[in-house]
Amino acid sequence: MFRRVVLGLVAALAVTPVMAKEWKTVRIAFDATYPPFESVNPKGEIVGWEVDYATELCKRMKITCTFQNQDWDGIIPSLVANKFDVIMSSMNITEKRKALVSFSQVYFSTPPVFIGPTGAPADVSPAALKGKTIGTQSSTTFANYLEAMYKDSEIKLYPGGDEPQNDLKAGRLDYTLTDLIVGSNFVEKVGAGCCKVVAEIKRVPEYFGPGVGAAMRKEDTDLMAMWNKAIDEVDADGTFKKIADNYFKINVRGK
Repeated sequence: MFRRVVLGLVAALAVTPVMAKEWKTVRIAFDATYPPFESVNPKGEIVGWEVDYATELCKRMKITCTFQNQDWDGIIPSLVANKFDVIMSSMNITEKRKALVSFSQVYFSTPPVFIGPTGAPADVSPAALKGKTIGTQSSTTFANYLEAMYKDSEIKLYPGGDEPQNDLKAGRLDYTLTDLIVGSNFVEKVGAGCCKVVAEIKRVPEYFGPGVGAAMRKEDTDLMAMWNKAIDEVDADGTFKKIADNYFKINVRGK
């Protein structure tokens, strides 16, 4: 009799639908070393365009969002380990990452650029940069691209997104590879007189994917649906452009 009861319970559980989680609070992680997308201000607050954008998305979803700083190298494992719910930190959508997490639709797409000394020539081909030291952030699409394409250069990797540019200014690097917005922001606010955007390169899909999306655990499909709906709403009514115009001089939406 007991065995029949247990089997009955198991059968009932097997056909009972899994209830969707009621998302009231969502924890969002940033690697806040990537101005103007995200950085830490003198008060210790995480600020930047992606923070403002995330705040607006949360408002549309009528949820409370909390923000936390997370080192880039451990950001996907920490998401999978449930230390937060969403990564919204300029993460390019790639096939390798899609094997571990799910991504929202693309919410911005900008090209990679080489930053170098003010007198640097425009040629940034692998042959032209042979023997040069190039810096970028570790565990990024930029790092993957450099390691695959610039085998005759010395590639130096950094844990923080702002560190390569600081070393370039200090004369410890010949070039850096970063995002157009990040590079331009550095040249304008920190590297004026020492450095310039040397050249823009194409977003090779194999390395850079179609653009940036919000990353979530694969099982959180209900949260993903909410996120994509909010992205569409903020885009459709012009709020995305309004927020972006506070930071950027170009169209970062990518469409």
